[in-house]
Parts: sequence; C-alpha cells; structure tokens
Amino acid sequence: MVIERSEGRVRTFLASNTEVSVVIERRGPRTRERCHLGSRDASAVAATSNGRVLSLDIGRGKLLKRSYRVTVMIDGRHLSLRPKDLETATFVNGKPSEVENDFGELTLKADGTVDVFWTLPTKVLHRTIEPPVPTSEDVLIGYALAAAFGTGALSLTEILIGFVAEAIPG
Repeated sequence: MVIERSEGRVRTFLASNTEVSVVIERRGPRTRERCHLGSRDASAVAATSNGRVLSLDIGRGKLLKRSYRVTVMIDGRHLSLRPKDLETATFVNGKPSEVENDFGELTLKADGTVDVFWTLPTKVLHRTIEPPVPTSEDVLIGYALAAAFGTGALSLTEILIGFVAEAIPG
C-alpha cells in the first residue's frame, strides 16, 4: 500500500498495481489547518476511485467525536471512518453506526503512514462472528480517508474531564 500526500491531495494505490488508485483532493483554498487535506467541506473536496466519482459525507470536525466521521458512498454501499479514541478510527463496512461490520482500526502516524489492525473473529454465545473482508478497493479508500482527514478525536467526556482537572487547584 502506497500513500502519496501533497498539499491538498491524497492518493493511495497498491505497490503492485499503480493503475488502481483512490484520490481525494481539495478544490479551492485551505480552510482547516488541523486537517491534512485542508478542508472538511464536502463541496470543496473531490474523490475518485479508479476514475469513478465517490460521494463523500464529511463531518464538520468540531467539538463532538461523532462530528469527525467520514462516509463514502460507492456502488450503492457505504464505507465509514469513525473516531474510536484520541488516535484511532474504526473503518466500517457500512454507515458509522453499524458496529457489527467493522473491518478494523486505522491510526494515522505523524509521518503520514497508516497503521491498521484488522478485526478478528469473535466468539459470542458458542457462535463465531466473522468480520467482513475488505476488497483491495475498500482498503485503498480507508487508507485515503485516514490520510486525508486524520484518525481519532476526543469524546465529550474526555473534554469535560480535562476542564474539571484544570479547574481543580493543586
């Protein structure tokens, strides 16, 4: 997996096949400093996968963790990236609320690389639940989303605890 990042553009592709790629790019001026792509405005961002246009639903990325969610619509299905904790986001085969369809967890590193931990089968009440298996295009999209918009966010609880800790002297 190769990630190319430049000002306002992210491209992911397989090292074995550079023809198959996902591109997310900003159109217009930079409006967000804490987002590599420079914008979280869906009307100012274009995305393609192998020449096909992807439809993006990008959260505003403000106070609440859920506002950092990003969803891609492709071929009648959804792929989502939703923050899990401060550094990690869960990559979902579906809408952000479909927790039973987790592909795995992605973490964007400071050097622009993405670490991935795929979800393993779990046993619940004598039954094994198999996680969905992503296609190579799904993986390219997940890496591109992570590289363009980042991973992780603070929850409201963590923010409130921080405020209370700062307010208490000593």
